[in-house]
Amino acid sequence: MWKELAEFHVDLGGPEHRLARGWKAEWRRFVRGHIGRKDRVCLVAEIDGVAIGFLVAAIPTRPKVFERRPYGHVYDVFVDAAHRSRGVGEALVNAALEWCRTRRVDRVELYTHARNEPGLRFWRRMGFETTSTSWIAESERLAGCESQP
Repeated sequence: MWKELAEFHVDLGGPEHRLARGWKAEWRRFVRGHIGRKDRVCLVAEIDGVAIGFLVAAIPTRPKVFERRPYGHVYDVFVDAAHRSRGVGEALVNAALEWCRTRRVDRVELYTHARNEPGLRFWRRMGFETTSTSWIAESERLAGCESQP
């Protein structure tokens, strides 16, 4: 399922999501690092023992210069296409929000691609709002920049 999610991101125009050689082992390591930890979680939605969706989240901490330091961060949410629009994604997100609440975290953040219309609609429906915009300069643009004295 994660490969399908990554390929979806590449199709949206996110070359930074192209899968590297050895991605399966790295993905397993990443997910296993979220199991059994107080500050990380990997949730799986199943039907009859078959995974139909997942969510990976964590509670990072900002530097001490900020008043509101710990926050929830959702890294990935994915639901198999055959099971979408049935409340699976909502259930995963609600479980993650409850997990954050039990850890006294009162803010959850995430990133979604600007062209991910289904994702944008989903997060708005879940009560999230846009608070910042990321800007990217690719290497072609950076090559044209020279420092001025």
